[in-house]
Amino acid sequence: MAELNKELEGRLLTYRPLDQARREIRLVELRLELQAASNGKLVPLLRMHQAFLGTEDLPIYTALSYTWGTAPNSIVLVEDEKKPAREVLVSANLADALYHFVGLLHAKCGGLKRFFNPMYWIDQLCINQNDNDEKSHQVKMMMDIFGQAKATDVWLGSREAPLSHEVMKKFTQKVFHIMDAVTNGDMIVSDIRSDDSILSQRIDRILGEWSDDNYKELFALTTFCRHPWFGRAWVVQEIATGSNIQIHWESGSSAWSAIQLLFCMFTWFQIRLQEAKGSYLLIVQSRLGQAISMLSVIVAQDLYQPRTKSLIELIAWMLGSGQMKATKPEDLVYSMMGISSDGDTCGIEIDYGKHFTEVFGEVALLLLKTLGARALAWSGQRRRKSDPSGCRLSSWVPDLRLPAGTLIHRDIGSANPLLVPKLFSAAGSCRFEFTADSKSEILYIRTSYVDTVVELGKPNNTNFYLLPHTLVAWSEDFESFVNAAAERHPTRYDYTTRQEMHWRMPIADCYDDGTVWKRAGLEARASYMATLHPDDPLSAAVISKTSMYRNSMYLLGQVAFVTETGYIGLGHPETAVGDEVHLVQGSDTPFVLRKTDGSL
Repeated sequence: MAELNKELEGRLLTYRPLDQARREIRLVELRLELQAASNGKLVPLLRMHQAFLGTEDLPIYTALSYTWGTAPNSIVLVEDEKKPAREVLVSANLADALYHFVGLLHAKCGGLKRFFNPMYWIDQLCINQNDNDEKSHQVKMMMDIFGQAKATDVWLGSREAPLSHEVMKKFTQKVFHIMDAVTNGDMIVSDIRSDDSILSQRIDRILGEWSDDNYKELFALTTFCRHPWFGRAWVVQEIATGSNIQIHWESGSSAWSAIQLLFCMFTWFQIRLQEAKGSYLLIVQSRLGQAISMLSVIVAQDLYQPRTKSLIELIAWMLGSGQMKATKPEDLVYSMMGISSDGDTCGIEIDYGKHFTEVFGEVALLLLKTLGARALAWSGQRRRKSDPSGCRLSSWVPDLRLPAGTLIHRDIGSANPLLVPKLFSAAGSCRFEFTADSKSEILYIRTSYVDTVVELGKPNNTNFYLLPHTLVAWSEDFESFVNAAAERHPTRYDYTTRQEMHWRMPIADCYDDGTVWKRAGLEARASYMATLHPDDPLSAAVISKTSMYRNSMYLLGQVAFVTETGYIGLGHPETAVGDEVHLVQGSDTPFVLRKTDGSL
């Protein structure tokens, strides 16, 4: 290990300082020729340059978007204007990208030595990764770095899913002429949602009659979209601000519009597959849902137009799919700040000298200021029993590494969260007040004690993507639990109330009808009945009803409980006997709290 560290230290770049006041950046020039390294292998050669953003002297360059992948273990040669080339270790995926682009240069110039060498901005080389101060400053300029690049090249790699790469190549060749003919190259994502749109009719014939071969091809396309790049938190900003985006993989390339079309295709297929037959059907349906969830985050360009959405809105939508990931947890926040409308005023500073727990604490404070007590409910969802990193978050601080669920969408949606009406008013018109700071583990709030938990039901561990009949067993257990609890308190629960509890409580009395969250009504009851007693689980009507009900079940693992005086509620998976139910001043619903060392 010591020898490896010594070798790595000897292959780190020695960077000349950047002039931060003048917005200086580094660029690397990719040379046409490969050169021999000390191990005898021919490797890419790059030349380091420094330039100033927003000036006439800024060279034409391309920004590279890719996944780092493994730790640096591949050699490239880097020289600068004052020093000869030295060997530098980079990640294998970046090395693959550089080999690929050198190959493209050779193909383009036919081996001629007198050829323009392209400039690239590559974070792994152009930012001193060992200097937190420089890294913080450069990340603040990321939107302008991608915005001022003449193009953005996306590298998906050469070591993963070669079959899906070949299918993607066939897909782009097969359908691009359809898109060009119908839309003149301009993809309008919403077009596909209309059954009578021209584009929808054309795509309806792309794969012809349904067969298992079609499903296999579709399955391979979903595999293509499961590449780790699509789940990078930084992709949202890079795509929103980049231009002339081109996707590259080992055996092909495509314009970004192909990914937009793919998203439309998946949305269309999800609708049509409800009526299709085939042995691959169930597998493809599940994979389609996951692919749509992942692609929707980066394809929804209207949502991510720079400076139009608040940081809280962007975080909620980005994390709502549960697909976005970052090697450094703080990047789940920093990656959104550049394109948010309040990134400069939200009170969070990009600083890689801070631990991610402090950054998450700053987000928690912003949530509390924006959403009030409702932010505590969201934070309560985003907790894990044990953290493999060994880092402990306070119970009022959301773990942004976990999927957001839909509760935050109900509160924020695409509107100003301050204007979203409350569905409940448990604490009346009381004002929510708190005292805390991002480095403290204690949040001070005012509450009123209501009751104590004395009995628990079974948690709902049903996976969202499974078919409706998987909810039946839990629903029947839940009904039995509610009936037994209500019978012990007959004066509190009459027959009608008991029946309504069966379908209102699993969705916390909040129903998503596809357009807006509202109090559960007869529409929700019909969806519940279709879920509990499906005549045909694969029929389009049943799937439509049950999917809305499942969408409304915002908390995976939710557990029913009974209090000492007979109240029946729905709580966090970690709810335990002895926990207390409190009304938080300014909250719209009660909270389940637990005493720890004299605090709650």
